[in-house]
Amino acid sequence: MSNTNRRQINRAGLLACLPVIVTLLGMSPADLQATNGDLLGLSEALSSANRELIDLTEDSRDGTFWALGANGSSAENHLVYHLSRDFTTMLGTVENPHPSGSIAESNMSLNRGIAFHDPTGKIFVLSLTGMRGQQGYSVKAVDEDGNVDPGFSFSIDLSAEDGASLYSLSYDIVSGQFWTLDINRDLALRIGLDGNISRSFLLPGKVSEESMIRGQGLSFDSESLSLYVSYGNILDEGPSKIIQMTTEGLVVDGQLAANRTGIEIPLGQVPETDLRGITSYLVGPGQNRFAVIGGSGRIYQLEQVIPEIIPPNELSCRLSVTGQVILSWTNNGSGPDGAYEGSIQLLRNGVAFDAIPGSRTSYVDSTPVNGPSSYSLRAAEDGSFGEAGCTCSTVVGPGGVINWATSPTGGCYDLTLVPENEKIYLTDNSTGTISILEEDLSEVEDDSFPSPWANPGGIAFIPAIQLGFPPQLYEDFIAIANTSDNRLRLASLANPESGTTISLRFPAAIDNPVIGGLTYIPATQNFVATEKSTREIYIFRNNGSLVRSCSPPSLFIDVDIASGVTYDPIRDTFLTGFQDGVVRELYTTGPPGTCPLTAPSFEISMEAVGTAYAQADHLGGIQISENTLLLCLPGNGTVFRTLLFPFGPDFTRGDFDRDSDVNVTDAVSIAHYLFLQGPAPVCMDSADSNDDGLLDISDPVYLLFYLFIGNSPPPPAPFPEAGIDPTFRDNLGCQE
Repeated sequence: MSNTNRRQINRAGLLACLPVIVTLLGMSPADLQATNGDLLGLSEALSSANRELIDLTEDSRDGTFWALGANGSSAENHLVYHLSRDFTTMLGTVENPHPSGSIAESNMSLNRGIAFHDPTGKIFVLSLTGMRGQQGYSVKAVDEDGNVDPGFSFSIDLSAEDGASLYSLSYDIVSGQFWTLDINRDLALRIGLDGNISRSFLLPGKVSEESMIRGQGLSFDSESLSLYVSYGNILDEGPSKIIQMTTEGLVVDGQLAANRTGIEIPLGQVPETDLRGITSYLVGPGQNRFAVIGGSGRIYQLEQVIPEIIPPNELSCRLSVTGQVILSWTNNGSGPDGAYEGSIQLLRNGVAFDAIPGSRTSYVDSTPVNGPSSYSLRAAEDGSFGEAGCTCSTVVGPGGVINWATSPTGGCYDLTLVPENEKIYLTDNSTGTISILEEDLSEVEDDSFPSPWANPGGIAFIPAIQLGFPPQLYEDFIAIANTSDNRLRLASLANPESGTTISLRFPAAIDNPVIGGLTYIPATQNFVATEKSTREIYIFRNNGSLVRSCSPPSLFIDVDIASGVTYDPIRDTFLTGFQDGVVRELYTTGPPGTCPLTAPSFEISMEAVGTAYAQADHLGGIQISENTLLLCLPGNGTVFRTLLFPFGPDFTRGDFDRDSDVNVTDAVSIAHYLFLQGPAPVCMDSADSNDDGLLDISDPVYLLFYLFIGNSPPPPAPFPEAGIDPTFRDNLGCQE
């Protein structure tokens, strides 16, 4: 256990003394009973239409606070505000030491951070200033009367920090330097009074690709001598907790990375997702709180309770292809590698369901509850369990997240899969590049595929296609759409520089069509593309001529399609993303002008990929990969693998009672279940005798015909021997 952890645990012990000093501190009994992350107060003193805050800091002399307006383009938003200890009263304002600038004149001034400097009693302000395209970060000091001290002004040297974007500022009393966040590169930077970076370490977003820093808040805590940052993964719309780190960091794979102590403060009670600066402050011995700025200008006051037993942290949960939930975490016990002396208790939706040895750092929940579930852990030392830590959430069943990763280039438009090698090809329209990913979504670093276009969009794998006259066979090609016009480039996988170009002939009524998602139907050699202005699906022959256009009938769904489309060879249907964050199945054929929904409609909500799933254009390209669905999310530049349907156990079709024999009893049992409220089958798929994805009267009839009417077809596979369902993408499943 680190010294920081021991210090924090010792602080928690002081809570026993609090009743003695309640009167002196003026605290209420509610304060004493508050739990970690409780919302204790909300200040709207600076919340108005004319104010936007970015950061705040505590004045160590009297416990008041200074808050910084965010935008230098307006006089009121450029001020420094002085707030009372309870955040309810504005005590005054101070002129910002940086020039306000003018967006109209391209002379920008954007405030980013504020820190109180204990040795001088001055307020240090971080701002991005200068002419557009020539901006730089500078720090200036001002006293409470508005007097600027040029002796403490400095510019931050970012000459070796390409792409840095700094937010927040906090003074470190130990080093006598300042800390700030580089949110573009997920770094914590320590900066001296000379403007030079003296320390830099990676935040957890770069240590684990399945995590990401999602906040702009940083605070140095002068009691624990540690750093706090607002944090959340890509599944959150904003920060979901505040995490504590040491200022030293630790070496991971040759790089200095964040050293988390295990102490976390959940932000679940803050009703906003747009969170800005944070600051820690002490209200009594062993009683720390946090002030958090919301994008609304409101300031939230949160309780921090340091547990006697620090629970496991960095908890993640994801789904397996078989529908199990895989948990992993980091321990913070007193034993080797953080092991706990006692056991670790697992909680699902707040209820304990298992206990495992205190040294374990992973667990597989083989019997999860279908639907959304949250998991948390608590650990035991000296025979008693501590409090549960922060939770992780997942969706069990179709739509659940198996894994995800940020795009290598930070953006994505569409994606396709090459089945032979399980490589994923990903287009990024903003950077003009094509990335190659492994099945686990890691980047293939020893291979590349040059983009034929400056703005690549839709992409599809072409196993074989005949083009030209006389027809020439092209095999193992990638089709890449140009978003600037209607052209497709067919590039060879073996030699990307070779290939051919065709034009998709959209209706003349569409001015400047923009191709969204792209897929290919091998049996008909047709291209299928979404068009982003009309929000329709267009089907083209291999020479680019239009076969038909279609859109989902408003009778069934009155929601525009999104960009993504993929062909399902098993069911001969499309899966298409919609603007409400739902992926729906459409028939490939139907009445002219329509792409009918299946009956019953097969649809999967993408709720599991994060809180922004239903935002317009959040869902980009999609691609079927066996029993999973690959998703490209342009809004946050991520690629997800989600579950379509879990691989279930082997079964024999028609074997309702699963006695390994298909006979009349099975047909009778299906009928009893359907019409006489008889027992439900353990395996719905086995009862689907005709494999049409439905359980209805046709299933017992189909089975009886096979058993008693000569030349009647047998049940589809798996039959007569047990096996895996080859048509698993239906609305039925099979449990162990």
